[in-house]
Amino acid sequence: MSDEQMHARHRQRMRARIAKGGILSLADHEILEYLLYPFVPRRDTNPIAHRLMGKFGSFEAVLGADAKALVSVCGMTENAALFLSSLADVARKFSAAEKEERARVDTYERAIDYLIAQLEKSESEKIIALFVDQNGRLKQLCELGSGGERDCRVQVNELVMLTQNFKSNYVYIAHNHPRGPAKPSFSDVEFTKWAVAALEVLGVRLLDHVIVSGREYYSFKKDGGLERFKSNYVDFVSNGNVTTPPGSGEIG
Repeated sequence: MSDEQMHARHRQRMRARIAKGGILSLADHEILEYLLYPFVPRRDTNPIAHRLMGKFGSFEAVLGADAKALVSVCGMTENAALFLSSLADVARKFSAAEKEERARVDTYERAIDYLIAQLEKSESEKIIALFVDQNGRLKQLCELGSGGERDCRVQVNELVMLTQNFKSNYVYIAHNHPRGPAKPSFSDVEFTKWAVAALEVLGVRLLDHVIVSGREYYSFKKDGGLERFKSNYVDFVSNGNVTTPPGSGEIG
């Protein structure tokens, strides 16, 4: 078997490992070896990766080095050096974009726009939860359920479980009516009542439940529903009075 065939098989095995476990399943020198494949197509890049690690001392230091320093390592090409030296800037740009995206839900209006953008084009009904921190920054967006055009059920305990998993004290809920108006059905109201109550038990505040239809939306918060449901819950805890028997609602 020729050296070229051996390298090809080795690269196939490396790609298979990445496909199975992701690139972070590789050792640092193996990640460098893999990143060099397109720029050193017919040679074994493993020794080059080891030389890079040896000269600069760590994976992070290799990616932080400039192109002139990288190309001085035996086996490196100019294109390979330019590529590796650009990765740190790419990572910084991604990080900045991610932070900017998270900052876009730090006001109520931005949160509503974000929720509408997630649902306005969906042809089937979905319900999503937007978990935020105390500063209103996005922690996690989750789809709680999906269904046909008129049917999307979700148990309140699923919402409670996810709230605990993400350790979030603030959450928005939204779902869409793909073919109908942005108005709450009876089951939408019942679900919201019990979402408010279940989250209050955990010390979690439901910031709004929004119903989306295209660019139109209905807000339980703006309609005063959330405050009424919270008052019902407080009355139940204080006096044992409750309008609807305990249970879980459904979205529809």
